[in-house]
Amino acid sequence: MNFMKRNWLKSRWIGTPPLKAGELLRPSKQVKQGLVMGMRLAVLEEQAAAVMADGHLVAVFLPGAYQLEQDKMPPLKVDAKCDWLYPAQLYFLNLAAETNKPWLPQEPLLTRDPERGLVQLTLCGNYDAQVENAAMFMQSMVLEHSFFDWPALHGHLTDRLNGLAVSLLAHNKIAIARLDKMKEKIALTLQQEINYELRGSGLTIRALRIQTLEVHPLMQHLLQEQQDYLSFNQAMRHSIMG
Repeated sequence: MNFMKRNWLKSRWIGTPPLKAGELLRPSKQVKQGLVMGMRLAVLEEQAAAVMADGHLVAVFLPGAYQLEQDKMPPLKVDAKCDWLYPAQLYFLNLAAETNKPWLPQEPLLTRDPERGLVQLTLCGNYDAQVENAAMFMQSMVLEHSFFDWPALHGHLTDRLNGLAVSLLAHNKIAIARLDKMKEKIALTLQQEINYELRGSGLTIRALRIQTLEVHPLMQHLLQEQQDYLSFNQAMRHSIMG
């Protein structure tokens, strides 16, 4: 590498415009071959910069300004005779919270009413999610599970929430007359359970809310018919006995 090009690389800043809402990862277009000693890195607020090399996470930089130097970077087959730290890819990670993401089970959920037996329920809600530990998130969710964007990640979270809701409602007796009062308690339980599953991933569900929790319309119709039938039989019994 000639003298002028080497010094130009060393003096330039690497940065990115603010990431868009809903954008999770963006590769840096300024780093095409690798990192050079002396490069300066700017990481904006609510972002992190992750250095990847040979399929491994090398370093994570939180918001701030940095100068890349060999003695400050983890060793990775560094050739002491050249100015390259190592061939690498640089990704910018969005640390801003994703808010009001909807989730809706595709199938009715089953619970057991103490008086009426099995009851089908409809449920829908939303949640907020945020990357709280950039290094853990890059290692676990990106490298190990290949979640490179929010739609894929939201699909995974929705599937897990649905599975947890199915298990929670199926294994607990819940009086349908108290469904409205149970929303907050069920939402808190689901949030605790999914965050327990996400431990070590660097991702956290900050708030989970249940907007709708009610008897499925078809089941509601059947229950009403059952109630009408019981009322009719009771009225007939009183009529005969009277």
